[in-house]
Amino acid sequence: MKLAFNIFVKKLVIFTLLIGLIAFIVGFFIPKQFMTPSIPYLLIFFFAVTAFTFYLALNAFRQKTSRFANFFMISVFAKLLLYVSIIIIYAFINTSDIISFIITFFIFYILFTSFETFAIIKAQKANR
Repeated sequence: MKLAFNIFVKKLVIFTLLIGLIAFIVGFFIPKQFMTPSIPYLLIFFFAVTAFTFYLALNAFRQKTSRFANFFMISVFAKLLLYVSIIIIYAFINTSDIISFIITFFIFYILFTSFETFAIIKAQKANR
């Protein structure tokens, strides 16, 4: 399990750096008012949440398949609540940047969730 998690984290680091590089390059082509200054913090946040939930998913999968299914459903719901809370808190703190923040947040959400889902599916297939 530790090996699978280490491999995942290495791939996640590369994925996060690639997304950061793309965001940096895109920043040259679109006006600054459409770019949120919180991109580096969002990348760190999504990296941490994705690594943590993948680690917990590996632990749940090792114990029982039925437990993994329950964990996966609960983790998706918990992450959704966390993400909505972050957006609401940011909206109250920084109202001038909320539209670009939400768009960036949504794009990162789709990218990191897809990455994690594919990694979980691959890990399940490898353990069968």
